[in-house]
Amino acid sequence: SSGINAEYGERENLMEHGYQSINRSNEDIALAAESRRSMLISRCMALVCVGLAVIDWVVLAEVLQKLQQPDASGKKYDKPMFICFCIRTAYLISFIPYSIARFTPLGGEGRKDPEPFNHHYLFTRGCILNVMGYISGYTWYMSLPITSVSANTAIYMCACAAVFLISIPVLREKITPIKVGALLTCCTGIVLVSLFSSVEQSDIRPNTTMTDNLLDLEKGKETQGTALGYILVLISMFLYASYEVFYGYLLQTDQDKHPAMTSLKFVGYLGLTTPVIFAVCLPIWHFAGWETLELPSEEKVGLFLVSILLDAVFNIFLLLAIALSNPTLASVGQSLALPGSMVADFILHHFLLPWPALIGAGCVTIGFFGFVYEEMKHDSSHGSSSHEDEQGLLDTDGSCDEGSPN
Repeated sequence: SSGINAEYGERENLMEHGYQSINRSNEDIALAAESRRSMLISRCMALVCVGLAVIDWVVLAEVLQKLQQPDASGKKYDKPMFICFCIRTAYLISFIPYSIARFTPLGGEGRKDPEPFNHHYLFTRGCILNVMGYISGYTWYMSLPITSVSANTAIYMCACAAVFLISIPVLREKITPIKVGALLTCCTGIVLVSLFSSVEQSDIRPNTTMTDNLLDLEKGKETQGTALGYILVLISMFLYASYEVFYGYLLQTDQDKHPAMTSLKFVGYLGLTTPVIFAVCLPIWHFAGWETLELPSEEKVGLFLVSILLDAVFNIFLLLAIALSNPTLASVGQSLALPGSMVADFILHHFLLPWPALIGAGCVTIGFFGFVYEEMKHDSSHGSSSHEDEQGLLDTDGSCDEGSPN
């Protein structure tokens, strides 16, 4: 009798263990499905941010065309240090949507800043990233007079390739043939657009910031460039690519359920740290005679302020795309500004680039969508494999439970 009771108790324990395993497996499957849904939503939001950044860049280019025109006295406003300072300080506006998401019912209830994104973490990391971004913009500007414009543009806009290469060791970016092919196609398109876009046809350089675009180049004069110039533009491109990658790296955490909100807060700290680090540079540049500290003429002040705001919004959208996806996807999407500006030129100014440049724009677009396809494919396969692993665990638990009473 005691032996029968012991066997019966053991059978009940095994069955209870089996039911618990099944429940845990069902919960794991539900969590995996929710994770796949969240990943898909984040990818779609990142693509929306990329699209908004491209639209913002096209509008910014139109504003800059008017701002770059000489004022009544015949002068152009060319103050890279002051312009860069104003733009990066304007990142403070990202605290507005962050505050709405964090403290108001519009952003949802119960949202808190995850660890380790406290004040000290964001301030110290913001200082480091700000130095990288500032040096990148300024070295690029210094390279302009001593490089070929077309070669300079091609090198700088191919930063997406550098972002991908840096992401491999830093973010463990997966290398696939489609990703490599998409990047090569995109870079080929950038080179074609750069080579077949004449300086006489546009004052706006196809780069990423207002500092990069506010140039005082003499039309029709294409310098052959020097070794120092190309070293500077390579340094600038590498620093900008590193800036994007390490921004994504610093936001990596499994505890963050609201990466967009965290990114907005981080961008705000980039604006907060700008005057802390670089305010001293403005009087130094002024009294050293490198750059006179002054505002543009009265007729250009409005355009100047609008340009700063548009450029800050562009970078906010770009960094949001990085937080919601990865730096490589955002950087490849950034190159869509080239075909986007070509469409705007055709619609607004009835201007069309030669056919090799149009082929280049097509290559950029194909490369971007090829990269997006591979990212979505990877997310889908990752989710499927996780589901199969969990289903296998469920089947194993079930089989053990069935065999245990025998």
